[in-house]
Amino acid sequence: MKIKSILIALFICGIAKATVWHVGASQTYTLPSLVKNLVQDGDTIEIDGGVYLNDAVKWTKKNLKFIGLGTGSNRTIIQHTGDIANGKGIWVFETPGTCDNAYIENIVFDGAQVSDANGGNGAGIRFQAKDLTVKNCKFMNCQNGILEGNGSVTTSNVMLYNSEFENNGYQLPNDPTHSGYEHHIYINASTDTLWVENCYFHRPRGQANSIKTRAQRAYILYNLIDEEATGYGSWELNIAQGGLNVVLGNVIIQGTSGANHGMMSYDAATNALQDFYFVNNTVINKFVGNNKYFNVTPTSGINTYKIYNNIFASVTGASNSFFGTTVPSALDSLRNVVAPNYLTIGFTNPSGNDYSLLPAATLAINNGTIAGTTNTGFSLNPTKSYVSFLSALATRNISGAAIDCGAYEYFFPSTFINENQLLNNFSVYPNPFSNQTTLQFTTEQVNSNISLIDVFGKTIHSFNFSGKEVKLNKGELSKGIYFISVTDANKNVMNKKIIVE
Repeated sequence: MKIKSILIALFICGIAKATVWHVGASQTYTLPSLVKNLVQDGDTIEIDGGVYLNDAVKWTKKNLKFIGLGTGSNRTIIQHTGDIANGKGIWVFETPGTCDNAYIENIVFDGAQVSDANGGNGAGIRFQAKDLTVKNCKFMNCQNGILEGNGSVTTSNVMLYNSEFENNGYQLPNDPTHSGYEHHIYINASTDTLWVENCYFHRPRGQANSIKTRAQRAYILYNLIDEEATGYGSWELNIAQGGLNVVLGNVIIQGTSGANHGMMSYDAATNALQDFYFVNNTVINKFVGNNKYFNVTPTSGINTYKIYNNIFASVTGASNSFFGTTVPSALDSLRNVVAPNYLTIGFTNPSGNDYSLLPAATLAINNGTIAGTTNTGFSLNPTKSYVSFLSALATRNISGAAIDCGAYEYFFPSTFINENQLLNNFSVYPNPFSNQTTLQFTTEQVNSNISLIDVFGKTIHSFNFSGKEVKLNKGELSKGIYFISVTDANKNVMNKKIIVE
C-alpha cells in the first residue's frame, strides 16, 4: 500500500507540473516570446486576440499546446515584417526529442520570410522535430506556410485540420511571377504520415505548390485546393518521391494563370511504398491553353495508380491531356467524367466554388463504382464532403443506384427528387440543333412538366405536356448548352443535355 501511495503521489505531482500560461496585451506576459524560457514540457500557452508583431520564437520544450483565444476580426495573429533573424520562421521547433508533439490551434501566421542568404524559405511554422498537429489556423503572406522536415527523424506524423493557406510562396516585391518554389505546405521524407483534412488552399504565389509532399504516406481528404483569384502557382499537388498517397473527395482548381499549367505531379519513385489513389475528386481547369491533369515522371516503380469516380472538367478553349508524358503501366482508371466545359456539368454554383450537383448533372449521378480499399486496407469510399474549412465536413451517404462521380453526392431531399427517379427514357433529335428539335418519349406522358435549364441551373422556360412527342423551338435561346428536365405525374425525373447552335 505504501508503494502504491507513493506512485499515486508522484502521478499527481506530475500532473500538477503542467501550467497554463496566458499571453496578451493586458496580461503579465505581453508576447509569446516572454514565456519561451518559462514553459515546461506539457504546458499550455493561451494567447489573446490581437496582433503580435515581429515576435519570432524558437520553442524548446515538447508536448506544448498553443491555443489562440481570438475570434472574428480579433483573431490571434503572429505577424512578422521583414526578414526573420533566426533564418527559419515565425515559430520554430528545431530539435527532435526536445520539442516534439506540438499542438497549435486557432492562430494566424502572417508574413514569414527570411533573407536569400538564409535560403529565402521562411515559414509560418518551421517544424524539425517529431509529430505536429495544426487545427483551425491560417497561414498567409509567408514564403512557406508550413515547412517540415529533419533528416534524423523517420516517424513523424503531421496532422492538419480545418486550416487556411493563402498567398504563400517566394515572391520578390511586386513580382508575383518570380519563382522561388516555396509552398503553402512542404512536407519532407522525415514524415511517416501526412494527414490534410478540410483545409482551404488558395492564391499561391511565386510558383508555389499548394501541397508538396515527400511523406511516406499522405492522406489528402475533403479539401478545397483553388489556385484561382490572382493565384500564380505551380502544381496543386506535388508528390515528390512517391509513397502511399490517398487523394479522396477534394475539389481541385487550376486558375486562369500559373506556371506549370498542370495539376497533379508524381516526380519520383523512391519511397518504400509506391501506390497512388485518386478517387471521387472534382477537378476543374480554368487555364485556357495546354493543360495536363497528371504529370508522371518515373517510367517504372509505381505499383498502383488508381483513378476512379472523378470529374475532370475544363474551361472551353483549353487543350487538355490526361497525362503530360508518361502513362504509368499500373494505371487503373474507371468511371471518370471528362468534360470540355465545366459549366455544362450541372454544378450548383461554380462561381461561388460550390461544385455540388444539380439534377442536371446526369453524367455524374449514379455513374460511379466502388473503389475498394488501398493495398494497406484504407477504405476509398468517401464518407464526407467539403463545405467550408470554417465548418464541419458534411456526411456523404451513397444514394440511388450507385455512387456519384466527383466530390459530392447528389442530395435529393433539397429538390424532392430521388436519384432512382433520374431516368432517361426519351430522345432528342436533332441534337445539336439550330432552329427546332423534337423530344420523343418511349411511353405516353400524362401531365408531365418540361423545364429548360441553363448551365447555371436557372430555369429558362417551363410548361406542362401530355403525349409522346413535343417540338422545341430555338426561339430567343442563345447558342450554348442547356438541359431538358422532364418530371412526370409520379415525380420521376428524366434529363437530357441539348446543344443550341
